[in-house]
Amino acid sequence: MTRGRRKGGVGLGNLWRLSAAAAAVVLGIGVAEAGERERLGWSLAISNDSIGEFLDRWQSASVQYGAFYGSSWEGAAPTRFGELLEFRFRTDILTPSDLEAPDPSDRRHAGVLAFGVHSHSAPSGFEVRGGLDLVVVGPQTGLLDLQQELHKALGFTVPTLEDFQIEDTARLNLSGEIGRVWDVGAARVRPFVEAQIGMEDFLRAGLDVTFGRLGRGDQMVRAVTTGHRVPVGLGGGDAGFNVVIGADVARVVDSIYLPKALGYELTQVRARVRAGVHYGAYPWDVFYGFAWLGEEFEAQTEGQVVGTFQVAWPF
Repeated sequence: MTRGRRKGGVGLGNLWRLSAAAAAVVLGIGVAEAGERERLGWSLAISNDSIGEFLDRWQSASVQYGAFYGSSWEGAAPTRFGELLEFRFRTDILTPSDLEAPDPSDRRHAGVLAFGVHSHSAPSGFEVRGGLDLVVVGPQTGLLDLQQELHKALGFTVPTLEDFQIEDTARLNLSGEIGRVWDVGAARVRPFVEAQIGMEDFLRAGLDVTFGRLGRGDQMVRAVTTGHRVPVGLGGGDAGFNVVIGADVARVVDSIYLPKALGYELTQVRARVRAGVHYGAYPWDVFYGFAWLGEEFEAQTEGQVVGTFQVAWPF
């Protein structure tokens, strides 16, 4: 099996210097734009297949934290791009379906750390997000070691995947999304398109439908793994339940996690279908939902179900 660590080429010292420089650029842009803005709120979303289908495979775990900064909150994102900023930190763990003796055709383990700045705006009735992330992947993240220690403590299967990992790399990731909300009877319908260049190059289109009044004066953010749109809790005062459903499809043309050089063949269409419940009781907002994620590569035997739990409150 292929070793996870790079032999030759860019050394780890140079890679970390490159990563640090890129991170400084990403965060410097955000800090420069933040100016005199104050922190308005934060959101933490945890996605895990253990709170979905109670297994540990493929899209195994993700933690996504965003801190939101702006001059004020007026019930909607500002019209100008760059005025409302989200400083985002995310970790992902991708695994094969067998953590001890993986099929050589299955996906390799990938630990992922991402640091980025995203802006949310609402020009001319549209909802727009654009952002830049520094993404660091591979054994250098230490996430396999962390996963092994957690599994030991919890009595789960301990991964033995040191020789079955995606090699160390770092890359800048550029992404954006445009959507628009229409009221259709008791529902809010939001079609959207999303594009990304970096760790995975894709174009995605989808639809989210919300039943209930929560979130009408709030900012929403999309969980990267499952696609759920979860609240930030900036609206304030609302209480009750929302039911949300959604689906999207993506054409992925390249993936650092499933490299063609290792023989992976990406699926023609990557699909996601999701549903969840949002509960608000000021100042708290909580969300739980599950998503079916279709196959990402041809050798993947089936889709999977991943759960997402989220909590948010304003500052």
